[in-house]
Amino acid sequence: MKTITNKHLPWIVLLTLILTGCEGLLLPSFNSESTIPSSALVSSESLSSSIETTQSSEISSSSEIDSSSSDASESSLLSTSTSEESQSSSSSPSSASPSSSNSELNYNYSGYYSGLQGLTDSQLMSTLRPLLRQALGSDGLFPNTITYETAITALQNSDKDPSNTNNVIIWYRMTSVSKTWDSGTTWNREHVWPQSLMSVSTSNSSRHKGADAHNLKPANPSDNSSRGNKYFSETSSTTSYVPPASIRGDIARILFYMVTMYPELSLVDVTSGSPARYTMAQFSLMVKWHLQDPVDDFEARRNQILYQHQNNRNPFIDHEELVCRMFRNQTSQALQYCQA
Repeated sequence: MKTITNKHLPWIVLLTLILTGCEGLLLPSFNSESTIPSSALVSSESLSSSIETTQSSEISSSSEIDSSSSDASESSLLSTSTSEESQSSSSSPSSASPSSSNSELNYNYSGYYSGLQGLTDSQLMSTLRPLLRQALGSDGLFPNTITYETAITALQNSDKDPSNTNNVIIWYRMTSVSKTWDSGTTWNREHVWPQSLMSVSTSNSSRHKGADAHNLKPANPSDNSSRGNKYFSETSSTTSYVPPASIRGDIARILFYMVTMYPELSLVDVTSGSPARYTMAQFSLMVKWHLQDPVDDFEARRNQILYQHQNNRNPFIDHEELVCRMFRNQTSQALQYCQA
């Protein structure tokens, strides 16, 4: 039997490590003469290479997992973002167009018109008409202080020439004449909606719709007579009358006021002849004129003065959108004008 010496101890320890795989064993210290053969050592380069390969493999796997997770996360975010954009698009209120049932969302009404706030288009007439008719007494007439005679003073103020306060601007001719009342010689009171088509006869003491100052304009007596009860048009005939372009919107808004104020009146489209009693033409053309000739300062000032005179206003002057909101669906032509 051979005796184990210090010379053989390093080999025994190394063999033990290899067989048991116990990396955690504590190696005994060797003296300076004890050496481990180089053939038994694992090369540091091989160990480094092995470690780098292992780390590279782990990093690669980790990178793929991170990449997959990142793609999934980005895909989830994109999906969420798209979903939120879609939801935002579908839930945002759209701007109401003239033909929209929710077009009331576009407008604010206050003061005299506060009762119109939030109403749908179809509800406007039933609210606006009683508002205007508050100017009338329980007998359906204007108060005793508001007559066809007092309308003279009202017109002297409402249609005053801005450049000459001693004059009024007369209807149709659009010229300035003395406002002094001379019993109708220089100017008289023109009914925009003719008396005969309202079925009234008006005298100075009258308090019915013939005395409504919103429907009256100063006019040259000969112009008043030649117009008669003709309806307004863009072509002249024995039954139609062509007014100047500068007042066509004014005419339209007066007629829309009249059909709102007086339930027995209506605007119609006629193809021949004259409008019947309680009617006036042309309805669709009035929508067009209203849109073509918007309210100016003269018309707005007139509305304010007549409000002070008879305690009601022309709403189509104060809120021009009401024409299309209330009347656009009466004819296809009117609807086209309002949607243009």
